[in-house]
Amino acid sequence: MNNYKSATTAGLLGIFLGTVGAHDWYLGDRKKGTIHVCLFGAGLALIIIGDAILPNVLSIWTVYKMMWLFNLLNWAAWALIAASEIWGFIDGVKILSQGDAGLAQRGFAVNPNAGMNPNMNMNMNMNQMNNMNGMNGMNNMGNMNNMNNGNMNNFGNQNNQNNQNGQNNFNNQNGQNSQNNQNNLNNN
Repeated sequence: MNNYKSATTAGLLGIFLGTVGAHDWYLGDRKKGTIHVCLFGAGLALIIIGDAILPNVLSIWTVYKMMWLFNLLNWAAWALIAASEIWGFIDGVKILSQGDAGLAQRGFAVNPNAGMNPNMNMNMNMNQMNNMNGMNGMNNMGNMNNMNNGNMNNFGNQNNQNNQNGQNNFNNQNGQNSQNNQNNLNNN
């Protein structure tokens, strides 16, 4: 199991479950996580006391007289829950906006490949494999160079053959011209 933390995960936890401090628990900040849970728990407890327990225990006349108390309990409960949610939402947005670099600055271990395209990782792995096989590639390049050099040598050999053939043709033509000249001289 790796200990890498993701800013995306922490940010989304803060936005959607910030009321209970899920992002703080994920990042290992138990103090802030406990404060979130206490705020949420206190708000939930006030709702249960004000809406479920007291109306069932007290008489109707007492409930009617103390309606202001029930309203106050409900307002306080929803204020505590809302404060915890807004705090978590703001933390989540901050974490998302700072990204993994922000988490790394705060001392968290982040995945060095976070946010990279999986295909990019594959390309990097292919490049690493090519680097490992670089000697084979260089040998192949050497073979190609040798083949090219051999072809060039063959081309040179063809030129030499053509030059030799041209020399022979020139010699033959000169020889024929010399023989024709001699024949012409003999005829004169």
